[in-house]
Parts: sequence; C-alpha cells; structure tokens
Amino acid sequence: MVLEGPLVAVPRTLEAGSLQRLREGLGSVAPGLQGSEPGTFYLALRKSELGKRWFMSVYLQQSYPEDLAGNGGSSLGVRVVSFREQNGKLYAFDVDDTKVRSTLYTPEEIVEAWPLVDDHPGFKRLPGADQYLLFDPAAGLDRVMGMDALSQELYGPAFEVELGFAQRFLALKDGVSFEKVFTGHGYSFDEVTYWPEPTPIRVTATVGVALRRYQEGEGFTPTPRPAREHYFRSAPRIVPDSGGLTEQSTRKWNIRPGMKPIVWVMSDTLKGTLTDPRYRDYDVIGAVKRGVENWNQAFGFPVFTARMAQPGESFSDDDKNFILFDPDPSYAFAFANTRSNPNTGETLGASVYMNVSWLDRAIEVIHGMPSVAEVPAPLAPGTKAIQLSWNGMAAAPMCDWRVADLEANLPGPGGWVTSLTSAGGSLTPQQRVERFFTYVVMHEVGHTLGLRHNFKGSLGLPSYSVMEYAWAPEQELRGGEVGPYDVAAVRYLYGLSSTLPQEPFCTDEETRRDPDCTRYDATAVPLELFHGAAYQASLQAALKQGGAQPDDTMLNGVQQYVRAGRSSTERVRAWNILFEGLQAPIPPDVLAAYPGYGAVADAMARRVLQRLYLDDISLLGSIWTPVRPDPVLTPLVLAQLRANLLNLDGVRTFATRRVMVSILKQLQTYEAFAILREARLALEAQLPGLSGQELLAAEDLAARVHQATSPYFL
Repeated sequence: MVLEGPLVAVPRTLEAGSLQRLREGLGSVAPGLQGSEPGTFYLALRKSELGKRWFMSVYLQQSYPEDLAGNGGSSLGVRVVSFREQNGKLYAFDVDDTKVRSTLYTPEEIVEAWPLVDDHPGFKRLPGADQYLLFDPAAGLDRVMGMDALSQELYGPAFEVELGFAQRFLALKDGVSFEKVFTGHGYSFDEVTYWPEPTPIRVTATVGVALRRYQEGEGFTPTPRPAREHYFRSAPRIVPDSGGLTEQSTRKWNIRPGMKPIVWVMSDTLKGTLTDPRYRDYDVIGAVKRGVENWNQAFGFPVFTARMAQPGESFSDDDKNFILFDPDPSYAFAFANTRSNPNTGETLGASVYMNVSWLDRAIEVIHGMPSVAEVPAPLAPGTKAIQLSWNGMAAAPMCDWRVADLEANLPGPGGWVTSLTSAGGSLTPQQRVERFFTYVVMHEVGHTLGLRHNFKGSLGLPSYSVMEYAWAPEQELRGGEVGPYDVAAVRYLYGLSSTLPQEPFCTDEETRRDPDCTRYDATAVPLELFHGAAYQASLQAALKQGGAQPDDTMLNGVQQYVRAGRSSTERVRAWNILFEGLQAPIPPDVLAAYPGYGAVADAMARRVLQRLYLDDISLLGSIWTPVRPDPVLTPLVLAQLRANLLNLDGVRTFATRRVMVSILKQLQTYEAFAILREARLALEAQLPGLSGQELLAAEDLAARVHQATSPYFL
C-alpha cells in the first residue's frame, strides 16, 4: 500500500478466531458487525496535521436495547478538534471558538484519545511511514453515558465499555469516516436515594465517526437571530472579555443561487412498499421525494434533490443526508436532526427518521378515521428508555412528532371534516394518502432548513405552514406545496428577502400561554369553529341522546381559553361554550323531555369546574395558567358554583356539591365565602327534614362547609 493523504487506513490482521470471540462477546444481538473475514484497520495520521483543525462528527446509528424510545439514526454532534501526541497516545482536543471566555484563559478539553501502535508488522517498512502516527480507532476513550430519553435525566455512573470494533472505513474527499461497534454496561440511579441500582444495564451500539478537515462554506454568512424565534439557534458563543456574555445566530445550510443542489438519500427500505399489498397502490417513494424537493418552491431555484440509496451506503455516512424509513411500526414517530459547525451554525449534514406508522395512519385517516380505542397506550409510569451520549456529545432532535399524539387529537367537528374533503377538490384517495405522507417529510426537512414549529399555521386553510402539527384530516391539503409562511421564512433566513414572515406565528414555548397556539387544531377561529364546535356537538349528543361525553381533548381545547383567553370577551365566550346546556337551574321541561339529561349535566358540570380549578396540571393539556379573576367572567362562575352547591334544580349530586365546596375554599374571596355561608345556613335548615343516606350525605356536606369556613381565609 501507499501512504498518501492526511489520514490513511492501514489494514491490520486479527489472530485466527479473534473475530468470532469478538462476536460472542458483543452478543448475538450485536448490531452492525459486518464481514466474515478476520480483518479490520488502523488509521495513520500525517504528523504535519498535528495542531490543525478538523471536524469530528459522531452519529448514533443504532443501539440495543433501544426500549420504546428508538433513538437510533441521530447525530450526537460535531466538535472542532486538533490532534496532539503524547506518551503513546493521539489526543483530540476541542478547539472550537465558542468557549473562549477571555484572551487570558482559553479552555482545553480532551474529546478523545487513541493508543498509538508501534508493533504493526510491515508498517514501518512502508515509504514515508516515519511521517505518520499509527493509531487504533477501535480503542478510544468511549466515555458513554446513559440518558432517559423521556425525562432527559442521566443514568449513572458512566457505562463501562468492554469491547470495541472498527469497521466500514470510507475515504472521503476531505477526510475519513468509519463505524465503531461497542458493548458495555452501566447502572441506573434509584430515584429515591440516587444511588446506583445493582441491576446492570447492558448496551451494544454502533456509532459512525467522521474526521474531516475543518472548513467554512464559501460565502456563508450567519443570519442574526430575529426577535421572534422563527429559527433554530446555533451553539452559544462566548464573547471574549465580556464578562460571560454570549451570542447566537441561526442554524442554516450554505444555500445560495447557483449552488449545486444538496442530495438527500432515501433508504432502500422504501422499496418494500412496492410489493407490500397494503401499500403497492401508493407511490410512496415519489411521496418522499416530493417531500424533499417541494422545498425548492420556496427558494425559486433547486436546493434539494432526492435519490434512492445505492448499495453500500449507510445513513451513518457523514457525507450523506438520509431519509430513514423504518418498516417496523414500533417507534411510531418522526424526527429530524442536523450536524453543524459549532463556530458558525452552518449545517453540514442532516437526517430524517420516519416510521411506517405514518403511512398506516394516512391510509386510515383518508379511508376512515381510527377510533379512540386504536390509539396506542401511553408508556407505563417509570418506563426507562435508554439514550446514549458519547464523549460528551448527545442527540438533540429538532422535533419529536408522535403518531399517538396525532391519533389522540383526531376528534373534531364533523362538519369541518366534510368541508375539508370538499376543499381537496378532485384528488383521488391514492393522491390524498400520498400527500398526507409527503406532509410529514416536508415538515421534518423544513426543520433541517432551520425552521421551528409554527403552531398558528392552522389559522389558514390550507395551513399557512407545513411546520404546523396539522389536524390529521387537514394534513393532505398542504401536502402538495409549502405554505406562504414557509416561503417567507426561508427566504429571510437565506438572505433572499429582507422581510420576516407576516403570517401568524407561534412556536413550542408559546403553547403554554396562547390557546390559539395549539397543536392539531384548525380554522381561523379555533375556539368557535373547532374546539367549541366539537365539544358542543359531543355534549349535546350526550345530554339528549345518551352518547359519550366530550373527551379530554375536546374539554381541554375549550377550557384553555377560559384560562388564557386574550380578553374578557373571549374568556366569557369559552365559559359559555363549556356550560351551554349545563347551567343550573336546568328548566324542568328540558329535564322532562330528555331522560338522563340531569345526570349527564351534573357529571359534566362537576368535571368542567373540577378541570378549571382542582385537577392536576398533568390533566390540563398545554396551558396550566390558573383561572384569573375577571370582572365579567368571575360572577358567571360564582353563580354556577352557588347553583350547583345549593342544588337549585334538584339534579346535583352530593359528589358535585362537595367539589363546589373545595373550589369555593380555594378561591379565597369574600364573594366565595358568602356563598359558603349561605350554603351552611341552608343545609342546617334542611337537616331536620332528612333521613337515611340523604341525611348522612347532607351532614357530611354541612361538615365540609363548616370546616371550609372556620376559618375561611388561609
């Protein structure tokens, strides 16, 4: 062989049987250990590269067990490193510009260290070998930590790596990449004592490691962050000698007119849909390709192109951008992640994971929406889903779009579904399924462009943006092209326009305070036309026909406007929607006309008021803001609390009346105190005329009122 270039692979020979012993040590489920020949490689670094800057990029291809999180197919990050040699090791130091606090103190961090090899037979005989350092890429530090993918809490202590194996060396035009398979064990923390539990957690994983020469894209100019968070941020960069001030720009590709289009590679697992009887009527590959290339519409020139993967290409290859299609439905979500230059925010590569469940749901939504019973059960409390970090780098997906969330939010106003179907025009069912699926791809690729979610995209029809979590029946309407918000957002980010988007916008943080910033809703007036319409349709059917009561999605969709409506008018309108048909006293003729009406009204009134004032925040949906005092709304609420507590229509159960006592005690106002005093006197007057269980329940209620008022104020 010839030693040529800054990094060179040098074959090494394993002893007979050593590969088999390695396989046995990794276990029968060890992922990605390729080849049957007993051979692997060392790497040789030209000594003149010492001290120069390189990118080190790490990609978690897969791990076992993944549990229910399925965190494979994720970039763990990019470091800017330089190499140094000392005491028989080659060290990689982090040398990016983001951590330099002052001109006096420059931090030094060791990212990785590999043992140098000085006993390779024949290497020293190669021409120019004295100009290279030979090291073993399979024997690095491998500081692996476990993280709960659901809570983001670290497991501890660190995993102890037992075995490692390097494979799939690739020479890139600006460096090299290879895969490393390793196995190890660690322990989880006891959640009470924070002491390591005795049961070890064994993990086997495959990571792709790339070492590529540091470079910044020609003509790349970071875009300053606008006041609104339309875009993902670059890594924080300390301003030297500023007392710790930091600055951030936006993350984006080096996209510009005249560029060569960026290639996305679609995993060959998509080919299975061509022969699967469930999917062969749909152009699934074309739907994915359109999901990538539709973004060219926003720029006005080709920026992306998509093709099928070729034999030997892997989604862990650092020089590829991959659409991963998982034909197994276990990990029913979609996410995107990018790898970027920490100094500038320039996107160097990206991948998108999506699951066959999205295709299944597209077919079910178009051909008949699944019932609530088909929604997958949530993870059991205390479930641990292992996610790995490697040498200080951990995955940070831009999006975690779950099929279960989409299914749980399918209920909506039936009339609106009909109007949406009409808006689809002459699309065939096959085209509608494909566009539904395309929307998911467009959404995730949009994240790689730098766009954050826009949960007000749904205020338009079709949606202003594919960065919305669209209500499922509406998703197909935007699956054919990007929205006006998307066009404006990318054109500003990439310097093609000086105007920020003018369409309605909100993102993840605002879902906690703005009820119009809700996932999976629709219409320009969601309180009136979507949440309220669905809730009232279900409520009236329950009251008059004995149907199912409104589910939590419907209830929370309306009650969040009582909590966080923008005005008294909106808050009162939401209250009126919640209580229309439930107000006490219910007219006697209504109770007579609909058997069971009173029992449903009692149960729903209790449920609504309990949700507004007493329920745990885990039940409230996105907005947890307490109901605020309001000069118009508060008297309406107090009137219903009083009417339910005093049982003015004779249908309010003691269970409901007890809840009213708890709410009035919590309010801590003179008006609420006066209602409790009135109830106490009324109950004391009623007790002599009662008997049996009714007397016992009334005495209990009177005791609760007495306890709540003696004293009342906390």
